[in-house]
Amino acid sequence: MMNMSETYNIRSVSVRSRQTKMRLLMPSSMVEMFQQFLKETIENEVVVVNTNISMQIYYYSKNDYSHFIRESVLLYVMKRVGGTELKFQYGNDKQEVFEHFSAAMYSFAKYPQLFLAYSKKILYIKKKYPGSRFIMPVLIDFFEDVLRVLGEANKIPHIDKIKRAKNKSQSPETQEDILRRLVSEILLKKHNN
Repeated sequence: MMNMSETYNIRSVSVRSRQTKMRLLMPSSMVEMFQQFLKETIENEVVVVNTNISMQIYYYSKNDYSHFIRESVLLYVMKRVGGTELKFQYGNDKQEVFEHFSAAMYSFAKYPQLFLAYSKKILYIKKKYPGSRFIMPVLIDFFEDVLRVLGEANKIPHIDKIKRAKNKSQSPETQEDILRRLVSEILLKKHNN
């Protein structure tokens, strides 16, 4: 029997501000640097979902980097938000990550605009990282599961807008998308060499 610490797994760290003001924990321009920093440190796939409500960091690793990620988040956002104003939640295996993801989506479904915005964010990130082999396929499966359950209960807010966004995200790659992906792959290979 294989020990859990010896197997790769999708893991997550979710960060929310305790403040009632909705704003990004980290500016979008900083998220790219933060994500790259985590990728280089963890040496595997990392995806950061940054919204006005929270920030989710998904990573694929056999090691638990949750404490390291927590401390890194604190360093990156200390000026904007005090460290005591943040609430962290950790998912250390696929089931825990699914439970946290689906709980957030079901909660967002009570607020149609919020649900729509988060759904679009997930679809945007899927399109942004077409080369993701581990994280995005799992997150999209989670997303589809939540949509299916909400659909069965007839409780998907803005279903037509979400369908349009899904169709748009599945459209063929543009030349710009292809170039961006190729440059990313070249840089990744250069970094690994």
